[in-house]
Amino acid sequence: MAPTATQTETITQTPMLLQTPNKMVAAPSSTDYYIPLQLSGALKRFEKNDLTPLIGTRFEAINLTEILHSPVCDQTIRDIAITISQRGVCIFPKQEHLTIEDQKLLARKLGELTCRPHTSGLHIHPLNQTTMPDGTIDAELTTLARDPTKKLHKNQSGFSGGAKVKKQSHVDGWHTDSDTLFASAYEVYDLLSEPYAKLLEALTATFMPPDHQPAEIEDRMWKGPRGSPENIGADLRAVHRCIRTNPVTGWKYVYAMGHHMQGIDRLADVESKMVKEHMERLVTDNQQLQLRVKWQPEDLAIWDNRAVYHCATYDYNAKRVGNRICGVGEKPYLDPRSSGRRKFQYIKRFTQRERRNPKQNDAKDSDGWFSDSVRFSRNHLIVFVYTARTRREHQNLKYWLSEREDCIRRDPESNK
Repeated sequence: MAPTATQTETITQTPMLLQTPNKMVAAPSSTDYYIPLQLSGALKRFEKNDLTPLIGTRFEAINLTEILHSPVCDQTIRDIAITISQRGVCIFPKQEHLTIEDQKLLARKLGELTCRPHTSGLHIHPLNQTTMPDGTIDAELTTLARDPTKKLHKNQSGFSGGAKVKKQSHVDGWHTDSDTLFASAYEVYDLLSEPYAKLLEALTATFMPPDHQPAEIEDRMWKGPRGSPENIGADLRAVHRCIRTNPVTGWKYVYAMGHHMQGIDRLADVESKMVKEHMERLVTDNQQLQLRVKWQPEDLAIWDNRAVYHCATYDYNAKRVGNRICGVGEKPYLDPRSSGRRKFQYIKRFTQRERRNPKQNDAKDSDGWFSDSVRFSRNHLIVFVYTARTRREHQNLKYWLSEREDCIRRDPESNK
């Protein structure tokens, strides 16, 4: 089921428009933001396996070709898109019947059914278009081969429209060590201290390919828009916020990452280098945010390029080839009302617990101490969520909150 107009909170009088299969709804401007989307339950009938607690989900028995041509296509694809944005990357094994045209249709629907502006379509690489067997050029398809010069990155971060979801189906060169590494941008944000996060939220960064010279590629690059009217021309330089909001989930994440990021604007070079190195250390030093995907024949991986960083591994010598199709998403923005993933999930769990026990929530003694204890717990829930830096601290925090709540309910004098 496509999102309705009530799922977008309109503040400005002249917002842009976002096209869905049923109607037009407002897209975010500087003071107008998407409301996060909710799952409908269409995927409950499919077996899935979370690869790690924080990132990655594998669907074992989904046939995407059948779904694309089924009566419940839109509802199912929309839930797939939301799940991808929440989990970062999803793996769909054994998609041997999924043609290139099916992959393109899937990419379009993943955007159209969520938060993609109606002006955005499939991304066209500035230089790398695929030559098909009949000699024609497929501009919307990129063929990827082994390239040891690649590093941790976000694909095509150097354009104003911003990349949304990418698909990659490896078709040749299957070896046990030909893997792709992913890292959660949500978790990197949650690892930041609150003052450091506030600093980055006020900053922007400049992105472009390393050693990029527009004059050197202008004659041989794709002429015309490349998936969005704003994505045009030989200058691949773009300025993005260091911290962005994912419109599908409403979660903040760190976008200032990767070898396309040339530096933090308005900071001295040494300060910019310190920030970049610190962000990279957060990725390499925290295994809980990492995922290594092992490719098998006819596997399909779909990831939200806003929510994860990725890097192919090069610990092998054999050939590896894959097809990639990429959809262009929304213009990057930061919703000041959004939160990190951890904080959102803590508040959601706390709210659900209150709803499951309505009689307890309404209970009060003569001093009204119980309602105060609920406010106390909620306030500490928000304050202390930023202090959980590791999984052990995360568990300790949950234990402390639960014990503190029980103590308050037993003894009003402890709430001081």
